[in-house]
Amino acid sequence: MTNLNNNELSARTNLHNFCNTVKAGLHNAVVSPSKRHALLVLLLLGAALCAAIYWPYHLPAALAGLMLVPAAFTYLCWAAVSAAAVGYVPGALEMQHNFARIGFTNSAGEAPYLIQKEQRGNAAILTYHCTGFPVSAWIDKQLELESALNMLIASVKEGDDRRTVSLCCVPPEHVFDTIEWHERYILRNEDNKLILGRGLTGDVIIDIDKTPHILIGGNTGSGKSVLVQCLLWQAIQQADVVYVADFKGGVDFSYVWQEFAYIITEETKLLVLLNHLADTLEERKRLFKKVDAANITEYREKSGDYMQRIVFACDEVAELLDKTGADKARKELLAQIEARLALIARQGRAFGIHLILATQRPDANILPGQIKNNMNIRICGRADTTLSTIIIGDGRAAEQIPHDAQGRFIMEDGTVFQAYYFSDDTISKW
Repeated sequence: MTNLNNNELSARTNLHNFCNTVKAGLHNAVVSPSKRHALLVLLLLGAALCAAIYWPYHLPAALAGLMLVPAAFTYLCWAAVSAAAVGYVPGALEMQHNFARIGFTNSAGEAPYLIQKEQRGNAAILTYHCTGFPVSAWIDKQLELESALNMLIASVKEGDDRRTVSLCCVPPEHVFDTIEWHERYILRNEDNKLILGRGLTGDVIIDIDKTPHILIGGNTGSGKSVLVQCLLWQAIQQADVVYVADFKGGVDFSYVWQEFAYIITEETKLLVLLNHLADTLEERKRLFKKVDAANITEYREKSGDYMQRIVFACDEVAELLDKTGADKARKELLAQIEARLALIARQGRAFGIHLILATQRPDANILPGQIKNNMNIRICGRADTTLSTIIIGDGRAAEQIPHDAQGRFIMEDGTVFQAYYFSDDTISKW
């Protein structure tokens, strides 16, 4: 009985594959001139062969009409095979078998079937026909799928008909090699955009008009400070006003930074600064209302005043907000600091005031929910499953970032990137 079921499954899968390949061939013929010409050549060849075989020159006239039926049937079969030849993607069956080997099948035992492959530079867009495979299934099985494909998956996108899924894949060689930061990477004419690093298919860029605040977490030595420095240097070169709270003894923000940014190393001075930023926020509210502007970009356009963005960064939030062993006076001071940070996190976006917070473990004991919940971009470096879950909501950092990787990060949406290598030498050149 088992063999019969396996044979039935194999026959049904092959029939589905053939039908999907025919559909893909017809689609290719519509959108691609070269495929269209290939299909026309095959159809003309089929017509010539059918004419040569079934032309009734050697039959009585009474029987000649009967030959039209087998001729038409043969030509239709030829046309279907021709469309399948045009639509078949080399390696499709091997990929399907590899998916079956790792158990990536639906409830009927069928694996996805490749119907289209498009090369875009270094990336390959692979489109699969699949029934019973939600996008979440592809994401959950990403590591196994990458092993089966021998490629890295940059993105997963569901098709309009909900029975196709497209994977953007790249070869694994040299994808995450360390790249040194260069000034030409700065987006000088777009001060709302910052480059996080190099992803699988190019630079990973964030728009702080839409996602204004950044939270970076991960184990010590994962490269958080280097990423923060790179982001702040971009902001400085885009004429933003940058404040840095450095409670790690000035190790990561040495004296060369003081020429370009305001460095705060004392908690009392930090509270003064945050009170100033809160007052600035209220002043900007008044100015925006005066010209009827909804955000900083509109304000610049309507007022003609190039209002600078303000970026506040704290390289190790735990050194600042950890209340362990704090006396009553310090707890009150930290409560005020938290309240100001929460205000900026809630309202800063429209008024061009942004937060970049980095810490090893941003749990509730370190970062209150009223701040963390408003950190729109969450980035995790090297981490175990528990820490990864605290930062980005699941354990993907533990699965996708090697334990010895430096500068490798994953975002909450699953985007993996290698941060650019940045050092004080870049600043010293200015």
